[in-house]
Amino acid sequence: MSDFWDEWLGFWNRAQERRKRAKKVMNDEELNWIKTKQDRRVALLVAPETGFFTMGGVTMLVEIPVGWRTGKCSCGEVGIYILQGKGCSVIDGLRYDWEKGSTVWIPFGATFQHYNLGDEPVRFIEANAIHLENFVGIARPIQYEEHSETPKGEPKEPKAPSDILFRMGRIVLHAKDAPQRIAAVEERKRAKENGRHVHSRRIELMNTEGTGFNSREVEITTIMCDEAQGHLDLHPEKHAHMEAHVYVLQGEGYSIIDGERIPWKRGSMLHIQGPQTMHEHFNTGNNESQMLRIHFGIRAHFFEKIAERTFPYIGDKASYER
Repeated sequence: MSDFWDEWLGFWNRAQERRKRAKKVMNDEELNWIKTKQDRRVALLVAPETGFFTMGGVTMLVEIPVGWRTGKCSCGEVGIYILQGKGCSVIDGLRYDWEKGSTVWIPFGATFQHYNLGDEPVRFIEANAIHLENFVGIARPIQYEEHSETPKGEPKEPKAPSDILFRMGRIVLHAKDAPQRIAAVEERKRAKENGRHVHSRRIELMNTEGTGFNSREVEITTIMCDEAQGHLDLHPEKHAHMEAHVYVLQGEGYSIIDGERIPWKRGSMLHIQGPQTMHEHFNTGNNESQMLRIHFGIRAHFFEKIAERTFPYIGDKASYER
């Protein structure tokens, strides 16, 4: 047997080399759109297959053409955020309607299928943790039907009586119902005086304490909003935490991630690798920037708590959502 201890001692340095070589951002024009059994049109964003070094989580962009539906499948926990269009998801035999700005949670092992019920293509961000599931031996996606056209229109399944499923928690959160936290003028003034940054507003999505989701593996947590060139005026504080995926819904600017300046625009997906990767975001445009923030349960419900002595959150927890 080889000296396993020497092998283990090298884990961290080898991981650091992989992080340096890994991709940090995926822009819209770089996407490789393909067709799968599940989706008529889909492109991976942050994933090992696209050159990123992740903790097992994956984000991708899915498009459903007008008059089409996705395949029917079951897999691990899934979170989606609707970027465009309107339609519905049939989850374990019940229909849940959604539109632009809706957030949908699919419980682990549930059978689901998505329908485009509008007159424009549906687009949504999907987050899952298939690679983490595979690592621990519980990845078991099952394909029941392939994607197809829907000549008869809407699904036959009954509408769910509520967007909150008994014993499971919230399934759909519509944009109009998402709680917002708007920073008061005095709060922002005090932050600026102390050299800190407060987002001008935050829209809470799969924040389990405030919106009723019981997600544990995948969390599309927040939309972080900053006024036009607000960061430049407030001198944002560098901060560091474990892994996050950040998708730019609108605006333009740049981020400094581990000392590297990375430009972004609408449709860019940034990868904050972790653990404790120093970063800060700058809105340089003339309009409010909106950044959709995603993380995974391996961080939020496991390593962030047990590894805090070795990898403490760096920054002001009052100013930044963890």
